[in-house]
Amino acid sequence: MSKVCKAAIPLGAASLAAFALGGCISHYRVETGTPAARVRLVTNTDDNTTFSVVDADQCPRPPKPALLAATGRQMTALGKEADLGMSGQSPEPPSRTRERWLVASHRIYLTAAAVSAAGDQPYRCAIGVSFVPLPGWQYELRYLRNAAAKHCAGQVLRLVQGEAGTIVRVPDPTQQVFRGFEADAVCAAQ
Repeated sequence: MSKVCKAAIPLGAASLAAFALGGCISHYRVETGTPAARVRLVTNTDDNTTFSVVDADQCPRPPKPALLAATGRQMTALGKEADLGMSGQSPEPPSRTRERWLVASHRIYLTAAAVSAAGDQPYRCAIGVSFVPLPGWQYELRYLRNAAAKHCAGQVLRLVQGEAGTIVRVPDPTQQVFRGFEADAVCAAQ
């Protein structure tokens, strides 16, 4: 796993949910007929976790994220799309797992962030990872965060069919990390 964030930013869980539900965030969608790959988004926490796509084509102006998916107790209002029937089993329960489409054949910039509900001062911990998904392939983005949200990490894995039909998870060779907190980090990472 690549450790991406060692610092955390104080942020109220209610403000994050209100921001996401208030229509201030656009949603990421893949148009029909576009070459696409599937990604399983996995978090190890029941706290609110958001997964977003950042469009590098907007650089050099800092791009705004588009919401890909969300998990957590206060995110149920965002709804849950049907699973995409991906190969293998998620290492986490359904409440911590989402399956989505990504545009394939060009570098995708993903961020994942979660808010800690523990303690008097909630913290948000974010990671940023980019990779080049191949059309028709399946991937898993694993977001891991400690209970206090002061340390988090992420990794992109390819889901590959192994011997006897088993699914093998292999680190994607195209993945790169960037700072998930900084608005212009995507432009700087290019």
